[in-house]
Amino acid sequence: MISNIKKTIAPYNIKEIRRLNMLLVGLTFPFTLILLFLFEEMLSALFFLAIKTACYMFITSNLLVWILKFSAKKFPDDLFKFQFCRFTLSYISGIAIYLSLWPIFSYLAKIPSHLQNYKLLAAFIAISIVLTTIILFLHNFVIFRQNKIQTELENSRLQLRSTQAENLLLKQQIHPHFLFNSLNTLKALYKKDPKLGEIYLLQLADFLRSAVSLNNSHTTTLAEELEICKNYMEMQKIRFGEALEWNLKIEKTEMLKGFVPSFSLQPLLENAIKHNILTKESPLKLLIEQHDNYISVFNAINPRNAGETSTKSGLSNLAERYQLWTEEEIIIKNDGKSFSVSFKIMPHENSNN
Repeated sequence: MISNIKKTIAPYNIKEIRRLNMLLVGLTFPFTLILLFLFEEMLSALFFLAIKTACYMFITSNLLVWILKFSAKKFPDDLFKFQFCRFTLSYISGIAIYLSLWPIFSYLAKIPSHLQNYKLLAAFIAISIVLTTIILFLHNFVIFRQNKIQTELENSRLQLRSTQAENLLLKQQIHPHFLFNSLNTLKALYKKDPKLGEIYLLQLADFLRSAVSLNNSHTTTLAEELEICKNYMEMQKIRFGEALEWNLKIEKTEMLKGFVPSFSLQPLLENAIKHNILTKESPLKLLIEQHDNYISVFNAINPRNAGETSTKSGLSNLAERYQLWTEEEIIIKNDGKSFSVSFKIMPHENSNN
């Protein structure tokens, strides 16, 4: 049974189904010829009937691929309608093709078509239904087998990449450069304002505690991810003052229970601060916004003229982790004035299941 409509039209599935179709056609002609030879003595008629069966298998099997793609495109989010559309069109097409080919090849074989005989007509319809069912079963078997192989491959890739991602995340969040800046900021604050320095220290402690606790987790709730973002942004707000503005907008509080990749939002905020100019006259504006089932990070673009060149490794890492986890793509928008990254909030931790 097909449960993931999107996977049914995956290129590797369609490719394998087409290869199966060619194998079916290749086997149908000799098999039908041998089968008919056991019951008939008219060799010329046997030849045309075998060709008719092969033509039927070729036309029907390939048409069923088109119906599969059409149904998946027509009803990408409704499994019942997808299955109903696919099976209805498949059986109607199978019957129509069989009844259309029979008069042509019966004429070539010089045997009566007998379509006016209701019993024989019912037999032809039954045969076409059986053959269509066999093709559909084989197509579904190929889809199931290929999806299973692909899932196992993706799980292997995810396990391989997860270790690399964890190491990269740890380096991104707690690398010496980050700690150096934080400790320098803390030192300066204690000289100017010990109370503010104490607040900064508490924020830093909370941030590091969260970073370490989530380092072995592939996913986290949106609420937990936003807590890390709040700690981080409060630290940066203390550091940059009026040169940095940020806001958090949550449309539906129930979405806070949804799941996102661990450390998916904070690196986006860090990149925005790292690669844009921050001044009191032209403050950097950041916005974290939840809308529908998406979470987005926006920032105005005011690029630094000099400094570290972005390798976009953090964004690439996020895109790959998210794609492996959900089979979805993150949405990146850049109109020259603003930059944003958005992705879906998933209802379950194991999104591929």
